[in-house]
Amino acid sequence: MRVLILDDEESILWVLKEGLSDKSTEVLTCETSQEAVGILNDYSIDVCLVDIFLNNENGIELVEKWSKIYNDTTFLIMTAQNSGSNIINSMKAGAIDFVSKPFDLKELKDKINEIISDKGNKKVVSFEDEYDFQTHNKKMVDIYKTIGKIAKTDINVLIQGETGTGKEVIAKMIHEKSSRSGKPFVAINMAAIPKELMESELFGYSRGAFTGAVGDKPGKFEEANGGTIFLDEISEAEMAIQSKLLRVLQEKEVTRLGSNKTTKLDIRVIVATNDDLEELVREKRFREDLYYRLNVVTISLPSLRERKEDIPVLVNHFLKKYASLGEKDISISTDAMEVLVKYNWPGNIRELENVIQYSIVHSSGKTLTKHNLPNKVFEINGKNGKDSLSKQLKNLAAEIISSETISESFNSYEEYLKIVEKPLIKAALEKTLNNKSEASKILGINRNTLRKKIKDLNIE
Repeated sequence: MRVLILDDEESILWVLKEGLSDKSTEVLTCETSQEAVGILNDYSIDVCLVDIFLNNENGIELVEKWSKIYNDTTFLIMTAQNSGSNIINSMKAGAIDFVSKPFDLKELKDKINEIISDKGNKKVVSFEDEYDFQTHNKKMVDIYKTIGKIAKTDINVLIQGETGTGKEVIAKMIHEKSSRSGKPFVAINMAAIPKELMESELFGYSRGAFTGAVGDKPGKFEEANGGTIFLDEISEAEMAIQSKLLRVLQEKEVTRLGSNKTTKLDIRVIVATNDDLEELVREKRFREDLYYRLNVVTISLPSLRERKEDIPVLVNHFLKKYASLGEKDISISTDAMEVLVKYNWPGNIRELENVIQYSIVHSSGKTLTKHNLPNKVFEINGKNGKDSLSKQLKNLAAEIISSETISESFNSYEEYLKIVEKPLIKAALEKTLNNKSEASKILGINRNTLRKKIKDLNIE
């Protein structure tokens, strides 16, 4: 196969040519788009790697143009600037993937081999958002890639993640990158709506439908018609509401409370939850048919403690966002940043945002120091860190022991172990990319023991 690399750094070209060339792969290199066009015209190129930032040229714009001309060539975009905009706009331009510098040559070669064996899966989307900042986290890079691939479609999306990880931000990204971007984006927090009002809030009502209904009122689904509806905390919906949601999704129409008239819907549905919906389905607390209707594509957001490499970027983003609260062009000291990176962030990005606002208000100069930070960010960093975790585990134990389900057949010890074992095993499997041998080493248990626990705890 033949690979073409366009980059204006001679050293990068040399490294990639040396690292990717072998008996089955010929690597051609060039430093300008003019040279690249000449090669693309004269040779059959299987894969073309294009850097975003070239002298006086933009690699994304080049790929967008070339991908329409050279149909037999698969394009990859590469850069050290892993912002959400760069990643997703690369997918929009027609690139099949986005490659981050510095390279792992083996991974890059494997990626090229995979592309050659399965070419032609190109998607086109776009992206603009105020939360468009650099990411150094592989999971977030993959999430941006997924957004780039699905935004143009109308498929339903399930976003999973802890509270404060930015589920609504991701939902807005998907909407803003879709053909519905000029239409309404309606977000509803299902947990914030009283259960007795949820049906009328979602589906609307007609005059006289109930006491106090003095006029007609459209529901959130009608308000979002033509655009996107985002249902946050979907697990809070009661079974009766779940049934109505399923019907709306199936029939693509809605009927107001107290009316027989239906309204046709042209709408995209994105839902989010911090609960394990599969577990709720097994417990018969969430409809299986609704789950599969919603879960066409799942985006699982990492917690902030899983992407600590992004904390400095997020901190600087919030410093700019809330600069008006204090001195203009406020910065942060190295020691203060170190404290923030070490903190465990149980409230995730939302908590970080609040901490930055607090710190700016309590600062008196142009630089935030660790003395401006709230006391809580020090508690889990120091000797109290283990105490905090121990306290959480103790509270869990107390909750289990005081459970109303306790009976002679209830084994609180086994129940406790099940709860704490499952996330531990899941974390080990995730870290090792589901390599059970490596996971068993991390956990310090026999591989066969690990297999049995995976089966007994129903870990997928």
